[in-house]
Amino acid sequence: MLNGTELKLFADANVLNAMTDKQVKILLAAIEVFAEKGYANASTKEIATKAGVSEGNIFSKFKNKRGLLNAIIEPVINSIFPAVLTEFKTDQLPLQFVTLHAFVDSLVRDRIQFLKDNAAVLKIFVSEVLYNETVRKELLTKFPPLYWHNINKNLNQLKDNHLIVNWENLEILKIIWSVVGGVIIGYLLFNQPLEQREITHIIDALVKSLAR
Repeated sequence: MLNGTELKLFADANVLNAMTDKQVKILLAAIEVFAEKGYANASTKEIATKAGVSEGNIFSKFKNKRGLLNAIIEPVINSIFPAVLTEFKTDQLPLQFVTLHAFVDSLVRDRIQFLKDNAAVLKIFVSEVLYNETVRKELLTKFPPLYWHNINKNLNQLKDNHLIVNWENLEILKIIWSVVGGVIIGYLLFNQPLEQREITHIIDALVKSLAR
């Protein structure tokens, strides 16, 4: 079952403004069915039944099953993903960190909470990123320039203070992304646990691997 935050994601991105109540029900039903069964194994009939509407209501707004998937994926790429990064760069990255642990904790912990709060939508999204090259390429264009500016600034400050390995910033980020990405895939696609103990271990492992 959805936890209720998925609808807020789309509402905050103004995706629901042009939708009727019935169309919103279809969107939410599609999120639940795609997340549970995967896109390939889902049917518009099943989605319509879960939404309490006829299949014709799906076709009139979303055209087909792929249209429904696009209605979920495109807002994530175009609005939700950039907005999350904007929130992250302004609220989660102070201008300077006293310790490497504080930096990694800030980088990881709240984003993992966002992952847990919006698991159904992100499971669908991650599956498309993994298997759809077009989606991967489009995603790379959505990182706000200020995100890169701020995270590079923080990494440079950590290096100036001899708190982190003196590698290229992109190399450091690749290490972080590979660890966090593995955790995300494990949680979303393989139902691996992600409680506070596991999150603490992830942060500790990254700190040990990146410490000067």
